[in-house]
Amino acid sequence: MPTPPREIRVRHAAGAPEAAAAVIQTQRELKKLIAGESTADTRQLGTVVSKLQVVIADYLDSGKPLKITLSAFEILSAVEAAIQEAVGHPSPWPDGADARTFFVHGLYDEIIQQPSNIFETKLFPDGSERYIPISRATWKACLEFLREQIIEGGLKIAKKRVEAE
Repeated sequence: MPTPPREIRVRHAAGAPEAAAAVIQTQRELKKLIAGESTADTRQLGTVVSKLQVVIADYLDSGKPLKITLSAFEILSAVEAAIQEAVGHPSPWPDGADARTFFVHGLYDEIIQQPSNIFETKLFPDGSERYIPISRATWKACLEFLREQIIEGGLKIAKKRVEAE
């Protein structure tokens, strides 16, 4: 059974800043974009990672009434699973083996839902600017950048603890 073509719903990007628009020069680039094979747009890393940090912080706050606090390793495992999902691999966790696993899986679910709320502005060959969902490549790059920030933050905390002793 042939796979149906992917559909992109587009809204006109009237008033979108010129700097935010990435130009799609050729029809081949347009096909790669639709297929999810475009290269990562690193201009968005900071913005998307900031949004992800807020999403993660809000999710972690929701665990306080349940007295569930995730370790940096558990947060990293959810981010790593989201990176794997971005390249087509499913979540490694069973759905709710225990409350803690259920909560980590919930964080993973929260993270992987974010691309549906993040759009890029692209200038198409016909001259129109359109909003399209964030590309898989950009999404994966954002998750990898977030992972690096979490690791760096953990290393800084560990270094401060060693210095304090």
